[in-house]
Amino acid sequence: MKVILTKEDEKSLRSFIYEIAVEEFKAARNDVHISEIPYNQTEIAKKLNTSTKTIREWETLGMPHGTIGSSKFYDFIQCKQWVLSQK
Repeated sequence: MKVILTKEDEKSLRSFIYEIAVEEFKAARNDVHISEIPYNQTEIAKKLNTSTKTIREWETLGMPHGTIGSSKFYDFIQCKQWVLSQK
């Protein structure tokens, strides 16, 4: 079967497929907790279901984090892997 589309229909279909793909990639990233930006201390505590005090304690024990000036940032996957490796 061969489908013939006008240029306008082709453009509309491409746009529709693109939007679906973007939505699905975003959903997949959320499913595996991959963020485009790193989390701050409050956000990572919430993601790991703990307190910021515990996050600070874990940092002294080696939990991975980055620092720029006085700001700290955390990658969820690295932090989760570290937490799981401690048990």
